[in-house]
Amino acid sequence: YLLSDSDSDSDMESDDVMEESDTELDHVTSLERAAYTTLYLLQELQTSSAQVSALTAASSTSDDNANNSLPSLFGGPATASNSASGLGGVIIEKSRFLMKLSPRIRRLESDTVKCLVGRLEELLVEMRSVMERQFHDDRAPPDEDDDGIGRGGVHPSKERERQARKRRKENLLLMIGHCLRGLALLGKGVDAESAFARVAIMYVFCCFCWIV
Repeated sequence: YLLSDSDSDSDMESDDVMEESDTELDHVTSLERAAYTTLYLLQELQTSSAQVSALTAASSTSDDNANNSLPSLFGGPATASNSASGLGGVIIEKSRFLMKLSPRIRRLESDTVKCLVGRLEELLVEMRSVMERQFHDDRAPPDEDDDGIGRGGVHPSKERERQARKRRKENLLLMIGHCLRGLALLGKGVDAESAFARVAIMYVFCCFCWIV
């Protein structure tokens, strides 16, 4: 009866851990989707600015050609000019709208990068902790068993911990991949490198303090 209660408790704990992992994964994937949205808005802003610049240059060129050419009896160029001016009006109106949103788009980019880098650092720190525990367990002698399982045996609780750590490691790698893809989309590879460097320096500093 006691064994069945402990097993049920461990199953409930594993379910809670899996639910928490799913919530974390949803959060990280939402950050990657935010990076996609930010990239799309930045591309639209750049494209609109380029179109307005090209339209302005073409308009000045067409005005110079019109001043230097004779008037036509059929009115064809005038019709083409009217349709071009209508299309240009739509492009200019879109550009004005995007220019008004430009500060917010840049703010969205900054906030998205900040969230991705912060989450990446947290995941790297936890990954380092998981790897350290795994390294410690792998180096532990197999005869440290005092629960009656037998010399060299593996206790079920230890095995459950090992499997849970393995699943957590896989989830961490998946979430780190989402963060790296989001930063790569926004061209922030240097920020990702800085996050890796800060976590590594933090570990070296803690080891130094422990030695001292």
